[in-house]
Order: sequence, then structure tokens, then C-alpha cells
Amino acid sequence: MEDGVVRLLIDLDQLNGEFRQALLRREANENALALGWPLAVGRRGGVPVVWPVGLLSASWRRTETHLEIHIEADDVLVNSDWIHGAARATSWSRTELGELFSDGDTVGHRAEDFLLKLREAVSTQIRGKVTGEALVTQVDMNAHGVYDVAALFLPGESSFTAGASKDLDRLATWPEERLARSALAPVLGLKPDLELNTTAAINLGPLNGEQLQAVRNAVEAPLSVVTGPPGTGKSQAIVSMAASVILNGGSVMVASKNHQALDAVEERLGSMAPDVPFVVRTLDPAREIDRSFADILGELIVAESAVSQLLPDGLIRDKIRALAAERAGALDASLEKARLECEIADILDRIEAREQHRAANSEEASVTKRAKQSNFWERVLEMVTALFGKRSDASPSEEVSPTTLSEMSLSELKVYLEQLRAKSRALVLETDTIALAAEIQALVVKYLPEEMKRRVKLSEDRRLALTDAKDESDFQGKGPLPSEIAHKILEHRPLWLVSVLGAPKRIPLDDGMFDLVIFDEASQCDIASAMPLFARAKRAVVVGDDRQLSFIPQLGRAQDRNLMQAQGLPSKGMARFSQSRRSLFDFALRVPDVPRVTLRHQYRSAGQIVDYISGEFYGGELIVAQPPVGVKVPNNAKPGIAWTHVPAPAIPSKGNINKAEAQAIAREVKTLLVDQGYDGSIGVITPFRAQIEAISAAVEGNIPQRLLEKAEFRIGTVDGFQGQERDLILFSPVLGASSAVTSLSFVQKDPRRLNVAISRARAVAHVFGDLDFARSGKVRALARLAATATEPRKRSGEGRFDSEWESRVFYALKDRGMEPFPQHEIAGRYLDFALFGKNGVKLDLEVDGRRWHQTADGRRKTSDLWRDEQLKSLGWRVRRFWVDELSQDMDACLDLVEQDLS
Repeated sequence: MEDGVVRLLIDLDQLNGEFRQALLRREANENALALGWPLAVGRRGGVPVVWPVGLLSASWRRTETHLEIHIEADDVLVNSDWIHGAARATSWSRTELGELFSDGDTVGHRAEDFLLKLREAVSTQIRGKVTGEALVTQVDMNAHGVYDVAALFLPGESSFTAGASKDLDRLATWPEERLARSALAPVLGLKPDLELNTTAAINLGPLNGEQLQAVRNAVEAPLSVVTGPPGTGKSQAIVSMAASVILNGGSVMVASKNHQALDAVEERLGSMAPDVPFVVRTLDPAREIDRSFADILGELIVAESAVSQLLPDGLIRDKIRALAAERAGALDASLEKARLECEIADILDRIEAREQHRAANSEEASVTKRAKQSNFWERVLEMVTALFGKRSDASPSEEVSPTTLSEMSLSELKVYLEQLRAKSRALVLETDTIALAAEIQALVVKYLPEEMKRRVKLSEDRRLALTDAKDESDFQGKGPLPSEIAHKILEHRPLWLVSVLGAPKRIPLDDGMFDLVIFDEASQCDIASAMPLFARAKRAVVVGDDRQLSFIPQLGRAQDRNLMQAQGLPSKGMARFSQSRRSLFDFALRVPDVPRVTLRHQYRSAGQIVDYISGEFYGGELIVAQPPVGVKVPNNAKPGIAWTHVPAPAIPSKGNINKAEAQAIAREVKTLLVDQGYDGSIGVITPFRAQIEAISAAVEGNIPQRLLEKAEFRIGTVDGFQGQERDLILFSPVLGASSAVTSLSFVQKDPRRLNVAISRARAVAHVFGDLDFARSGKVRALARLAATATEPRKRSGEGRFDSEWESRVFYALKDRGMEPFPQHEIAGRYLDFALFGKNGVKLDLEVDGRRWHQTADGRRKTSDLWRDEQLKSLGWRVRRFWVDELSQDMDACLDLVEQDLS
């Protein structure tokens, strides 16, 4: 072993001839194999058969004398064929045995954990010891059981990968002009050859500025990317993207490897018209759903024809489009205003620097100061651009480079400054974008069900035409549905939710069939299996987060290079296509000139939780958007991160089990549910599968099942909990000073697991672990988590008043029975007061002195107006009072505040 990679050398002469021939056929085209260990002997159809129980992914190369094998990861995948065979020979059902090994996760097991599961599941079938340390060389084909034997297996084609492979082979034959008519165009660097319909960006719920920009990119750009950290509302944005296209008469495919991600879209959009079958879920094993275009065609043919063609209210549709266009214009004006203000400030600094230079007659001093001062405003401009994304319709003022400005004379700068001021004054920000969003949402809720009722119905003529087309297709023999039939099906079933790997079998391959494809959880998807789905759409959106768990590549870097070379591809400039190092999300991020949006406003978790994941994993970019009221916090606890010290045993248990932590968590769950009657939801997360069993054993029988069900209680690994959330998360790290090196490296190797674990919590993330070990720093990410949980937080501005009038307003609000939060931090600023009302109303109350907030001509400063627009885009209402207004009639002002909150 070297650097964690196991290297095996096998004399070629020791391999049988058939295996050597199979290697030769695959060389340079397929340099992957699996090491099967241990092996199970059983029977199938009365014939002895050998199954690998576990499979480890490996790569190989052939020298003149040896087969060289590299195993890079301790990640054992359980063979599903063995599970089926073993279930027949034991009391296990296939489902039960599968759940024992999978626990809903999408990754394999560490060898140590795998062996523990194996011994628990089929201990009576194990022949001798299975350790992997002293492998036997022979098995008795007449004695069924599991043997400590390893074998090499070359990959065959599964039903999933075979479909993707066939699609890729077909795409390789498409001419360039056909590729350019699909979402593959920007991916492959081709000029899109499409006539894309203009689609209004609508919202099905409140959207902040970043979410709305993501929706606008989705309906305007051939390809766009959305980075969605946990709890930032990516599902809400995806649903609005889909609704925008569907309400414009288009069709949408949402694709993911994560069925829970598809569940969220199905629940939110499907509930808008629950009795209308406009949504098609192609595959959902939990509900035994497996549907294809052919299946839907059969359903349409036998469905009852529409008595009359329903017509939705065209006036409502036109009103939605008009409001969406008005909102887009208002948001662009806000962005333009902010950029102009930043540029004006930059010009003022440059003018000051020039005048100082003239006075001091020092060119060197002037250049140095000008560079320092201009850099500050350049950073502000970059921040605004990053927040809203760069628009293609930028005004000429935005295109003036610092070099050009540096070359202007002082008089030219002053003229240019007045031009910018005139442009800024011309942009009057009076449109209430929050009111527009609410109006759009209300109209969409009314219009969408009627539009979907119309679309799902077939006229009798259409039904007969589809029947004839199907009969003709069936007569010609099995094959893909003709393109014209597929497009007609999409007219009546416009939203498809698909598994990435399951799509080739269920959806015909035709360029630009769908108007939009949305890849959710793209960080868990590989590049190759996504390419055929790009081909099936006109536009594409890739949504993911490279700071959460990513996919596990099935080939190594050497294999990647070999495959590219075998296809005649150049070795340089191809790194972004690397299957061994890039997820689909990583790949999309590297496509040039693609609009990108990062969702920064975290709506799920309490402030301290957001601060931790933001500082640890997102460079401090996340903003707390959850109101500090309404979170379900247990008695005697505070929202945020907590730590209960549970000393690790001096001699650790085998298999990554910490019984002390398991017992402590079980006691906490019992206290919460039985003693306190806690009414929130609870989840337990641990990095290791063996610890799940230990915690389950400690909980079961001690707490009534009805209470566990009410609390949505679930225990899972980090991988199994991705995409879920609970009010309270209890985390068991298991690690201690005597933990095995492999256990420590498992967490050290990928600290993103802590991001996923802690960010599942809405109110409290409570760690039960060895605090002394965490503080030792052996696992840096764990040490920082411990510091966040136990060390005093830096004081924020909360509780301070910037003026005497703020203090008066605070106590007047309290006297009215309201709960103001002074100096509440949001979007990088401190609000004078945050108040929270019924139905999710969030109000920013500002107390303004005219000296600081009024311009010389008596108008409110543009910086305040821009700040208000930013807050409104986050779903806040804003109420500003001048100090003299409060002094004249405080009660009347507070009446307005109460109205805002009602």
C-alpha cells in the first residue's frame, strides 16, 4: 500500500486465457474492473453459482509480464445479485437485507463496517474466518456459504449504464448542427441554433433577489448554474423555473440521482393542481413507479376525451406576463442605480486624488492613493455584480474601465461625474417589487390549475391520431417512439421528473424535446450520464453545491486519460471533462460565459448554525434569513450549536461504535419526548453505520413508538441525511483519542460531512462527543465545531441603540405588546429594529435623522433606497420614520407599524 492506494501485481501467465482475451479487448477503452470480496457460493436454477458479496472499484494496466491493479478507496459496494441469492437461503427478505446494507445511502461501506454488517446478517453462512488478511485459494462448489476469497471481475453493462452508453453512442453520430439545436451547444462550445421563446420569470412563492435572478437565467440563457448551499431555497427556485416554462406552454424535465430532490418538486408543483395529471414521475422505487413515454401514450389513448376544449383566461396569462416584465425592469433599474452610485463614489475619489496630486505635485503619491481608493469601489462593484449576476444589457457607463478613467483629465472626470449623476437621478425607484411578487403569485395560483386542466385533455381527433400513430409504430416493431408522437405527449404531460440513469430507458432521445432540463443535486451526478439529458432539451440549469457531498467516481485518472486517448481526444484542455475528478456541477461551473448565481440567504437554520457553516465552508458569504422567533427549541436550550461532553472509551469498540455516545443520545431523546413533551422533529446523525445500530438499540424499547413517529425520529449517516432537515439534530462523532487511524481519516478526508450534518438542523445542532479530543485538533474541522459550540460568541449589535430616539421607539413598541429586535443583522447590515408578525411578515423599522439620511435637495439618500430594495427582495417590508415624524405623533407612527405586521 502506498498513499492509501493498494497495488496488486498478478503474473499474466497465472490468468486463464479467456480472462486475458477479455482484458485485451477492453484495453484503452475500459480500464476499470472490480475486486470481488468475499465470495459466496450458492445455487441459481439448480446450478452452482459464485457471487462476489462486496465489490471494490479498481483500475488496471497491463505490462509485458504482469497485470497491475490499483485500488484507491476503501469503499465496498454490496452486490445486489448476492443480496437476492442470500435472501432465498435465509430468513431475510430481499428488501430487509438490502436495507440492512444500504440504509438509504448512495455510497459503499468501509471494509471494517462491511464485515460487521455481513457477520450480523449471515453469520451462519460464513465458512471459516472472513478478514481479508489471509485469503484462501479454493472454494467448495458443493458447500454453500461465504468464503474469504477475492476475485477479479470485469464490468458488464447494467440496465442503467447500458442505456446511457447507447445514448452516448448515438450522440456521437449526430452532426454538429443537430447538437447545436440542444442544450449541448454551450456545453460543447457550439453556437446555439435555436429559436427560444421569451418566457416570463414568475414565482410560486416569495423569492429573494438571488432566487429570482436564477429563475430569470433559467428562462433566458441556454445554460445557467445555481449554487445552492443548504437551506437557501433552491427547491423554491427550481419550482418557479418549471412553472415559468410550463405556464408559457413549454415542457420541463427535472433530473436528479436523488429521489428526495424529485419528491420536493413533485410535492410543491403537483399540489397546485392535485387532481390534474400534468406531472409524470418516471421512476420511484419506494412507490413502485416505473413509467415511460410509451406508458403515458397508452394512458392518453384510453383516457376520456375532452367534451370541449377548455380555454384558460387569456387576460390572466397576459397580466402575469406584464407584471413579470414590470418586476424585471424594476430590479434591473435597482441594480443599475446601485452600480451608478458605486461608480459615482469611485469618480469622486479619483477627482479628490487628482486634486491632491495637483496640490502636492507628486505623481507617485497620487497614483498610489488613487489605486488604493479605486480598488475599494471596484470591490464594491464586484460585490453588487456577484449578488445579482452580470446582465447582458449593461449600460455604457458600466463598460468604462479603470484604465480609461485613469487616462481622463480632471475636467473630463468632472463632466463624466455629472453625466453619471444625471443618469442616477433619472432612475426613480418607486416600484414595489414585493407587492408585484405577491400579485404574480396570486394570479399563478389561480391560472395554473386551469391551464393544466386544458393541457392534459385530448380532443377526440387528437386521441384518434395518437392511436393511429401508436398502431403504426407497434406494427413496424419495437423501437423508440417517433419524434412527432413524443412531442405530442409533452403537449399533454408537460412536467417530467426523472432519474438521471433511468431516463434513457424511459424517454426518447431527440434534440430539444423539452424546453428546459433542470439538474438538481448535480454535485452527486457524473458528467457522462448527464450528457444525453442535455441533448433532450433546449435549455439547461445545473443546480448543486460543491461544499456538500459529491459523487464517488468509478474510474481513476489514468483510466480517464486512456479513454480520451483511445477516442483520439487531445490530452490538453480536457481536464474539465474528467470523469474521475469532476461532478456535473464542477463541469458546468467551468463552462465559459455561463451566468451563475449563488443563493446566500439561509432560511432553515438558527443564526449560530448559519454562522458556523458560512465561515467554515462558504467563506462567510451566507446570511441568516430565519426569523429568531418561532423556532422549536427544547427547554433550557438556546438556538444554535450545543455540545455535551461524552468521554470516549480508552479501548474503543470494534467497528466504529461508541456506546457511551449512543446511551447519552438515547437518554436525551427520552428526556425530550417523554419528560418534556418536546413537539419538534428530531434526527440523529453519525458518520458510521455501525453507530446507527448502537443508537437504535439504545433507543428502541425505551421510548413509545408513537412519540418517535410524531417527532419524525430518524437515525442515519451523513450521506443518508443529505436533503433532509429536522428541528433538532443530535450528532454522534464517535471519535476519540484511541480511534483507529482509518476512522479519523474518514472524517478528516472530507470535512464537508460536518457541513451536511450540522446544516440539517433548524433550531439546534447538539453534539454528543469527546470534547477534550475535539479540542486536541487532530481533526481540524471537529476542533472548529467544538470552538463554535463552547466558546463565547462575539457580541453583535443586538441590544444597542444608535440614538436616543431609537431607545424611545424600542420601549414604545414594547408597551404596545410588540417584540422588537434592535440592531438585527441581515444581508450584512444592521436593522434599527426587526419585527415579526403573523403569517411570516418580517418588518424592518428604521428611525432616521434628516442630517444623516436626507440629501441637500430634501430627498432620501439613494443608498437608503437601494438598501430598502435589497431587503424587499429578501421578503422584508420596510417602514421608515423621520425623527420629527415620531416627535410629532408617536402613536400614529406605531399604528402604521401594527398595520404592517397584521
